[in-house]
Amino acid sequence: MRRDESIRQRLLTWLLVPLGVLLFASAVTAYHLTLRAATEAYDRALLDPAVAIASRLRTQGGLTVLDVPPDVLEMLSVDSVDRTFFSVVRPDGTVLAGQADLPAPPELPAVGTTVHYDASYRGEPVRAAALRVPRADGSALVVVAETTLKRNRLLRQVLLSTALPEVLFLLLTAALVWHGVARGLAPLDELRAELAARSHRDLRAVPEEQAPREVRPVVHELNELLARLADSMENQQRFVANAAHQLRTPLAALQAQVESMRRERAAGKGDADLERLHAATRRIAHLAHQLLALARVEPGGVERLPPQPADLAALVAEAVDDWIGSADRGRIDIGFELEPARVLGEPFLLRELLANLVDNALRYTPSGGSVTVRTGVRDGVSFAEVEDTGPGIPPAERERVFERFYRVKGAGGEGTGLGLAIVREIALRHGAQARVVTPASGSGTLVEVRFPSGGVRAAAAA
Repeated sequence: MRRDESIRQRLLTWLLVPLGVLLFASAVTAYHLTLRAATEAYDRALLDPAVAIASRLRTQGGLTVLDVPPDVLEMLSVDSVDRTFFSVVRPDGTVLAGQADLPAPPELPAVGTTVHYDASYRGEPVRAAALRVPRADGSALVVVAETTLKRNRLLRQVLLSTALPEVLFLLLTAALVWHGVARGLAPLDELRAELAARSHRDLRAVPEEQAPREVRPVVHELNELLARLADSMENQQRFVANAAHQLRTPLAALQAQVESMRRERAAGKGDADLERLHAATRRIAHLAHQLLALARVEPGGVERLPPQPADLAALVAEAVDDWIGSADRGRIDIGFELEPARVLGEPFLLRELLANLVDNALRYTPSGGSVTVRTGVRDGVSFAEVEDTGPGIPPAERERVFERFYRVKGAGGEGTGLGLAIVREIALRHGAQARVVTPASGSGTLVEVRFPSGGVRAAAAA
């Protein structure tokens, strides 16, 4: 189907064109059958005078003669519409009676048989019947011809009687089909009108029970699309609201720090304020980075990229230098226990997941503590986990820490409450599971991300 072809046009084409072809074929068939029957009837009537003339042939003195009074022969040519002509030809080829120039048949019929043919006589089309009669001196040929006025009139009558009803029937059928198609497509027009009347914020589901059975799958998919669009808009609005809320406080603090620094500079001081200003800008930059990362990984954020094979250990190794520097600034001992852990996913997001796991552990681990990063395969499943010696997370709050902007009371640190939320979103995007468990030592926190078992085989095959 062409892109610009409507359903209405397609239905009308597939309904009316075959119907028109069938009606035309029916009319042609009926016309030919009727014309054939009429032609046979006229031919039989034309043969009657030929048989009558042949029955009056006699043999006298060894010659064939016609025993018919002239007035009777004159009556043969009398007709209210057509003119009739005849000729009788002796076996020797001489014309016994009638018109000597009457056209002979294209082929002589066998003795005792008849042939009908079309010819032209004196500038007019005629229909002729030729009868070959056996005689003692040979065979005589009797030809009777008639003009075709009655036949042509019958032809017009047959044509009108068959074509006119078919045309009227086709027009009536076309009107009924047009009305039926319009009524059948009315639910689509109602659906279009309902959607056109909505505002861009009205994403309510379209009632499926009011749609015809054939259209319900389309309406169902439309409702699914509206639901996804509503979720995307809600996520966007929530992100904007959260971003505005989270940025308002640090920006106000930054402004206050700048004002204080201006006053201190006027008095010849300001080193402490400069350090606080630097810390504030660092916190804002970190918060902005995490907000953008969250917007990227949440449902409807960005289009998914084709999964690629990746090794969690290699991704960790790429960022080791940055994490060691952060750990040194906080006087935290960071260690790595890396074994190959192949997965299928988006490497950029996997780096973000690992970075947030390590950053979260470094922010909540006190000075003098330790953080351990591990990757590998356990029970056929690739995993990445980060263990720290921080204050730990109570079991009752281990699910809530994956919520956005949630922070455990009294945990301290400079976190924003977004790190583990980003980890959970990226894990869900890859079909993985993120959870908080108690380390083997009994203290601190261990966050583990386990990837689907099929990813190990698929990544290895890739």
